[in-house]
Amino acid sequence: MPFEANFNLDEEFERLFDEADERLARAAANFLTDVLGQAGSGTHWPGLPNPSSAPGQYPAEQSGKLRESIDAQLIEGVWEFGSFNAPPEAWALEYPSPPNSPITRQSAHGARPWLSKALTDPDLLERLWAALDGVL
Repeated sequence: MPFEANFNLDEEFERLFDEADERLARAAANFLTDVLGQAGSGTHWPGLPNPSSAPGQYPAEQSGKLRESIDAQLIEGVWEFGSFNAPPEAWALEYPSPPNSPITRQSAHGARPWLSKALTDPDLLERLWAALDGVL
């Protein structure tokens, strides 16, 4: 078979990278939705629907507001994932004492990072590699 030049190579690369970006953002958002939709293994406090998370775990789902805010969106040509229209809980869980937060942390239990924890989670990395299967 003779060699045929592809003069649209730049366009093909752009299409493939756009598809990869979208798949990665959606995979990350789906991962966050999954891990934020679970009960914890900590104390089950009265009035809460699920046991709280224990130190080192992702935050346990209680109101569902954080989980419902997770999405992947195309913003100005770039796929992004995370908490869109983030509830105050998003900041209060990620940071021990978020500046200008409407939530004051009174306990010594500390924050329950969810986004920074996900960025180093091997399970997320596995999902991201799987999302690229067949694209690149």
